[in-house]
Amino acid sequence: MFNLKTFIMKTQINSILIPTDFSAVAEGALKVGLAIAKRQHAEITLLHVIDRFSYLQPAEVFLPEFQIIPDIKLSMEATLSKLAGKIQKESGIVVTSTVMDGIPSDCICSLAYNENFSLIVMGTHGTSGIREFFIGSEAFRVVKNATCPVLSIPGNWVKTDFEKVIFPIRITEGTLDKYAYARPIIEKNNSVLILLGLAEMKKPGEIPEISLLMDKIKLQLHNDNVDFRSVLSPCKNFPAKVIKMAKESGADLIVLTANFDSDFKAYFVGPFAQQVVNHSRLPVLSIKPSYTKSETTSSEELAQNWGTSVSVSDDGTPSNQ
Repeated sequence: MFNLKTFIMKTQINSILIPTDFSAVAEGALKVGLAIAKRQHAEITLLHVIDRFSYLQPAEVFLPEFQIIPDIKLSMEATLSKLAGKIQKESGIVVTSTVMDGIPSDCICSLAYNENFSLIVMGTHGTSGIREFFIGSEAFRVVKNATCPVLSIPGNWVKTDFEKVIFPIRITEGTLDKYAYARPIIEKNNSVLILLGLAEMKKPGEIPEISLLMDKIKLQLHNDNVDFRSVLSPCKNFPAKVIKMAKESGADLIVLTANFDSDFKAYFVGPFAQQVVNHSRLPVLSIKPSYTKSETTSSEELAQNWGTSVSVSDDGTPSNQ
């Protein structure tokens, strides 16, 4: 049985991995990561990946035996160590640094897995040398392959806190996990949570199930003293609705479930996910489910531990808001 209290204890943010290419965009992500670390009393590790595309000539890139000049790595280690020391002295946060050689997304995910980081905070439009470092598929690969939540920060972002959080809810695996993972950030920011229930317009039978799941989450939010609003929106285009709601509400953060099964693929994987992660004007927190729901488990059964049911009016709106 899913125990939320135990699960939340296991998902506290204790360690944050912040990749950097020393660009202005990476600096913006670093500021957000520092603010989170202060609020969560977490430690930080700075990572710089020496990407051979940035340092070698085109003819040298594909030579497997060609090694990055040792002096480059030594120089990067010294630069990053100096930055880590400066941040630790000024902030009081424990900051370490490491330099790796390889494909950025692979190195980021590998280090996050091996060191069991709680969160990755990264920019989405940084550049390094002749190749764009984080833009496009590189950031999306991190979200797709990382074993921990990934907070992607767009290049134009200047805020370091999250006052309003968009929290889409759909009948899919991982909704409960998503709240448990996001809870420390929501709690420490005193965020207003905007629950956005998404039901397919062509499937009216989803409306009562979504309403039920939303009601369970609302009960938990009441217990956690989290300020929230809720909207149930039958619609045709989930991504467009999420983006529109974020803009209209003045949100600072979108929390998505990075679920890559076929059922969810049409809505949050592929072109939409890449656009949100790499080109969103808002930070996006992508969270993978940490458990597997059996094929026989319905959404109502999944929500049973979250409280009582709700009634639904003729127009599909929950009567209990």
